[in-house]
Amino acid sequence: MEEVLAAKLTCRELDVLRLLVRGLSNRLIARRLDISEKTVKNHLSSIYLKIGATDRTQAALYARHAGLADPGEAAPSAPASAPVPVKGAAPAGPALTARERGVLRLLAGGLSNRVIARRLDISEKTVKNHLSSVYLKIGAAHRTQAALYAQYVGLTS
Repeated sequence: MEEVLAAKLTCRELDVLRLLVRGLSNRLIARRLDISEKTVKNHLSSIYLKIGATDRTQAALYARHAGLADPGEAAPSAPASAPVPVKGAAPAGPALTARERGVLRLLAGGLSNRVIARRLDISEKTVKNHLSSVYLKIGAAHRTQAALYAQYVGLTS
């Protein structure tokens, strides 16, 4: 499937996408590639358009599905709190409540907080609270890392 991506995306866009899959922020991607954050944003906009994603979480999930990164691969410059589960270790899933797992599952599906709230018949503020708790428990810094973690531990279909 990487061949299909390669046909659509430039080499630099593939580099940006590979770093995005690792859960890096725009700032860290810019530093790794020695480009400006504005250039990273421009590349991401182009990537979203080419692959039909609406945000970085969907783009990262698409790239992970396309095989652009090993699920357990950790970025050398990623923060220490990045969720990189050890293979064979028990996932952090059991520490999550059923509602937190449900919210995380929907987040990993690329849904916004608003859509998650509608699906679960709760407020957006409650979704944000659940996500904050999830981030803390799994060591994620943002929703992209959480979505990739959920995919890695098998919370996605």
